[in-house]
Amino acid sequence: MECFPLINTVMALMSLDNTIATSAKWLNECNARFDGATIDASDRSKVSAGLLHLSLEHHGAIQLLISNKPHPHYGSACALLRPQFEGFIRGIWFHHCASEQELNNFINNCEPPRIGQLILAIETVPGYEGGLLKATKQKVWKIMCSYTHGGYIQVASRHTATEIVCNYSEEQISELVSAACSITLLVAVAFAKLLDSETMANEILSEYRKLFSQS
Repeated sequence: MECFPLINTVMALMSLDNTIATSAKWLNECNARFDGATIDASDRSKVSAGLLHLSLEHHGAIQLLISNKPHPHYGSACALLRPQFEGFIRGIWFHHCASEQELNNFINNCEPPRIGQLILAIETVPGYEGGLLKATKQKVWKIMCSYTHGGYIQVASRHTATEIVCNYSEEQISELVSAACSITLLVAVAFAKLLDSETMANEILSEYRKLFSQS
């Protein structure tokens, strides 16, 4: 079963240990550039950057949970993919699309619109018009929600024919890590653009290609 259909084809060919190690290198490259980054003082920039940074942190938490040998917390790691994706979507929406009233409402602890509405707005922004985000959401959202909210995929991964036991397959976890890495690429490029650094965006893409090149 393809549990997270955001698969990097190179990672799909790696062993689970190599997948986890490559994910760690990729995450370190991103964190090295964005931790402590200086942004302008506007509420819009602070909200957007905070959400993108949160998305990166969720990837870091996934990494920690699956690396906790000999007792990895695979179910909790899987539950974080939806918040990672949602942090990216909200960060982009607040940067490019939210009105001043919507921004102020969020600062005053009101929820933004539902994710489908956010994606529709984002896909009017140059660079996001291709429909990829909408297609991705349609393909993976129910799966992400099932993992986050204790749906049947989580239950089915917690038993064998005779025992209640953590029973996630290596394929499931490799798919999780691949999806997290793919989301982090989107986050990192968006973060570089928020910082108005085309140089950083190009560096990020170069690092991604070096780590995930098929050559």
